[in-house]
Amino acid sequence: MIKSQQLAVSMNDTPIIKDLTIDIPDGECVVITGPSGSGKSTLINLLAGLIPELYNGQISGNLTVNNQTVPPHHFYDYVKDLGIVFQNPKTQFFTGDVYSELAFPMENYGINREEMLERLARKTNDLLLTPFINRSMLNLSGGEKQLIAFASSSMMPHRLFLLDEPSSNLDKQTQEKLLRALQQMKQEGVTIIIAEHRLDYLLPLADRFILMDNGTIKQTLSTPELDKLSNAELHKLGLRAIHPVTNQTKLVKQQETSGQDNILNLTNISYRYHQQATTTLTIPSLSLSNREIIGIVGHNGAGKSTFSKILTGLIKPKTGTITLNGKKLSKKDLINKSFLVMQDVNLQLFFETVEKELTLTPVDGHLFDKVVDKLNLGHLLTRHPQTLSGGEKQRVAIASALLSGKELIIFDEPTSGLDYQHMKEFSETLHWLREAGVFVLVISHDQEMIAQTCDSCLSFHQGTIQTQ
Repeated sequence: MIKSQQLAVSMNDTPIIKDLTIDIPDGECVVITGPSGSGKSTLINLLAGLIPELYNGQISGNLTVNNQTVPPHHFYDYVKDLGIVFQNPKTQFFTGDVYSELAFPMENYGINREEMLERLARKTNDLLLTPFINRSMLNLSGGEKQLIAFASSSMMPHRLFLLDEPSSNLDKQTQEKLLRALQQMKQEGVTIIIAEHRLDYLLPLADRFILMDNGTIKQTLSTPELDKLSNAELHKLGLRAIHPVTNQTKLVKQQETSGQDNILNLTNISYRYHQQATTTLTIPSLSLSNREIIGIVGHNGAGKSTFSKILTGLIKPKTGTITLNGKKLSKKDLINKSFLVMQDVNLQLFFETVEKELTLTPVDGHLFDKVVDKLNLGHLLTRHPQTLSGGEKQRVAIASALLSGKELIIFDEPTSGLDYQHMKEFSETLHWLREAGVFVLVISHDQEMIAQTCDSCLSFHQGTIQTQ
């Protein structure tokens, strides 16, 4: 299915993939993993025919996919047998509602109405999508958008399916839905290539794991070989844990905090989105301390992102009050005191270089150097943010939050594109913020990070909260 010899790719005269030789037969499932910026997404885009069709790039060496040379001579014919789910699912949406989005690929290829309806019904049933079928795309959570992107891309039969970080915003239940769907594809003989940091859920599916580093293949492991490695051995390779983790061993030792103890209280908070029959979020009473790193967990669509928008003043609750040390905070007060690192960090990157992105407001030079060093951004300062990998963009957005000087910082799925080393550095950063007296909240499905970083957790279920 896929063969390459001495393959090299450069983007903007920067080498991204170097001397890559691979051989992937029909029907195999291969996971491409490795550090952020190691070339995983570039390889996915190359296999999809998007370089140089959409992204400017220089290619040397040989690459064939499904007996066609890449770059393909006839792009339309090449992509007919190919499905892809991008790291940011919003980049592949074309319509305004879920039903239309699922139907769009079939309409695009002129599938007759009866077959379209049959495929829609089958896919909706297989992925348990009935609750979403009439929803607006704008009202879906990040994880729900990822699931819809996968469903839409799999509506047409494919010989090759490419996925870039497909689990980054998915809860455990939705990961299992994705796994079952991919297992069905594999049984049908589809070749599957997945670029991914979180590997545990893929063990029942993958045939082998290719570890990339700095644009080259560092190591190839079969699934049994990978499964035998301990979490500590995986971490030495720069990989995320695949075995259960506990909060018994924190990544960072707790230090003394500076400044005063602050308490944020929420009382009788409720919120309901327009045209929704049920209340999205209900919080009778909740207290948050700046002495704890607070994890926010729960299934996709449970109200976590709505909670973050209320706390940061982006939306106003229908009822209730928020106070800081007994003083009532208005929507404007919350906006002034808080910073939200969004799920889709592309919405927060505005300037032509990373350095300008980080110096939007005047910052202390010593603090700037410390943040850049902590998040390993020094070599990226002159790069355009939109040319970075997903994990690198995530680190730039996190750095912007650290340099903002805000009292409350909420991170929404901050480790979605991060490898183990950068996840560990992010954990250290959260502790640094807590020690400075900042309120720190982290919305995440990343159990490894939550268990080894957070002091307490708020568990969301159907718009209500339980403290763990």
